[in-house]
Amino acid sequence: MKLTMCQLEESAYIFEKANGYSHSAYEKKIISESQLKDINVAELEHIIVDGLNSRLYKIENERISAYWSLLKTGNHLLVDNFVKWLEYELKNENKNTIFQILVALDAFGEPVFHKDRFGRDAREFELNIRDAKHYLSSFH
Repeated sequence: MKLTMCQLEESAYIFEKANGYSHSAYEKKIISESQLKDINVAELEHIIVDGLNSRLYKIENERISAYWSLLKTGNHLLVDNFVKWLEYELKNENKNTIFQILVALDAFGEPVFHKDRFGRDAREFELNIRDAKHYLSSFH
């Protein structure tokens, strides 16, 4: 099952809600109107992971939203998946998705950004690619 961009946004808020995050009125409205709200959060996570692994999300912005949504799960068991997806995105030179994955891995406590790096920006393509390569080199 492939979720739409709107459903990926909804799923992020649903994951946050499951983790006790306090939402704005806008986000609460999105959740209350979502057709996904009745799906178990573990199942929703599984749907997104399977979609990414099956390459259902062909457009880079879809994958960015999927990675962002999964970040909101707070599930550290997803780190291995994010590492695999980082390798894929780096191999295909998808600069924007690389940054989103780095942000997710960082949120999960992974040392992805160079220790001397102060700023983090999606537009810092070269630094993000450098950091991704350096991080992945620790696995090979």
